[in-house]
Amino acid sequence: RDKSLCRLPRFWRSLQQVYIDLYGSRLATVAAVDGHAPAAGCFLAMSCDFRVMSGEVGRIGLNESRLGIAAPPWMGQMLVRLIGHRKGELALAMGTLFEPEEAKRLGLVDEVVFDSSGEIDEESRAILENLLPSDLQDKTSDPLLQRALKQARAFAEVPSNARTASKMITRKSHLHDMVTQREADTDWFCEFINQTEVQENLKRYVKEMLDKSKNKSMS
Repeated sequence: RDKSLCRLPRFWRSLQQVYIDLYGSRLATVAAVDGHAPAAGCFLAMSCDFRVMSGEVGRIGLNESRLGIAAPPWMGQMLVRLIGHRKGELALAMGTLFEPEEAKRLGLVDEVVFDSSGEIDEESRAILENLLPSDLQDKTSDPLLQRALKQARAFAEVPSNARTASKMITRKSHLHDMVTQREADTDWFCEFINQTEVQENLKRYVKEMLDKSKNKSMS
């Protein structure tokens, strides 16, 4: 337990840095969500400039309250900025995971892509072939990745200085808040997560997941 207490602040600072680097990146970033994206998965997608999600399977949202914890303020505020105050307030309280079409309607994702969506773009397929590692070559014709690439290319057509400056109009103040409040945020998280009740809730959740996995493997 002593070692875990030492690692916890380092872990949290690294997560904060991911937010700073991704949310504030000069590059245009596109998230291709292929499956479930709860909690940290949702956070990574929200930090990007555009989000496309598979309509075949998966849900997305900040479900921390279901685990007996709370989304960190800066993460929860991102959700509120995307889907609106009342919807965000309720989603955070209930730990709601949204189906793809509902996520699109609310603005949590920008587009939903189905496997049958449109024809294969051979030019995009060739580009993806060069970009993707060997173990993902079977994804070069995936409509989800093709749509993500199309949006990335659209971003690339906008002069980078203008695009970055426009992005900072809405993100600069939130990034500044993180930079100036990192230590306070780390202290809050470490104190909150180490509460006895929170730890018990997490243990219960992990046990439920292990039992579910065990029962599934036996069936």
